[in-house]
Amino acid sequence: MKEPSFTLKLLTLALLPFNFASHASDAGRDLFNQSCVACHSVQDNSNISLSQRLEEKAPTLFYAGNKFNAQWLQKWLVAPSNIRSGGHFFLNRVKVTDDGDVIDESAVPQHPAVNAEQAKLLTSYLMQQRPKSELLAREHMTPGKISKTLGDNDFHKFKGCGACHQGGDAYGGVSGPELYTAIDRLQPEYISSYIRSPELWDPKTLMPNRHLNDSSIKKLLDYLNTISLNTQ
Repeated sequence: MKEPSFTLKLLTLALLPFNFASHASDAGRDLFNQSCVACHSVQDNSNISLSQRLEEKAPTLFYAGNKFNAQWLQKWLVAPSNIRSGGHFFLNRVKVTDDGDVIDESAVPQHPAVNAEQAKLLTSYLMQQRPKSELLAREHMTPGKISKTLGDNDFHKFKGCGACHQGGDAYGGVSGPELYTAIDRLQPEYISSYIRSPELWDPKTLMPNRHLNDSSIKKLLDYLNTISLNTQ
């Protein structure tokens, strides 16, 4: 049998990474379709009605590759933790008590865990979902640091973020995701873009557009970075 030429060997080696990446993407897509589509979608949901939005079981992953940090996502899929105290839509889990409304934690579904190899395949597939990269390209902020005391005041009192989100003191609302792991979880460009124009990411979002300027957005980004450093 004739041995392959040197050129053919080089071509074969050059194609290996591409073939492996393509295989991983296909395997990740197949795994997602088998295990995740009952709750999550990777389709554009910008034209759904508000009632359909409120009936969603889990957040859209349409722009997962624009949103998440891949390293965090892969680790989280192996050992998922609760990011929203009340689940995707908290009103379905509110229990009225003599002490006020509380979240019925027993009614909050727990995200299933996958093994390390499955997490790698799913992450590879999800990080390819990047339909809104042009929004990230507009952002040029690098997370810095800020006094935690001043940041807490800005977050809770001046901007009112604590009405829906929990900040550095793990105190705040439960209608939105906690933000003390936001820097680990999310790409900084996504955070600043979402604060700037949440409706461009999700037209049916409950997140208000406060029309903040660059300085105000940077202050929030620095605060999220500071409280993330404090929790590591």
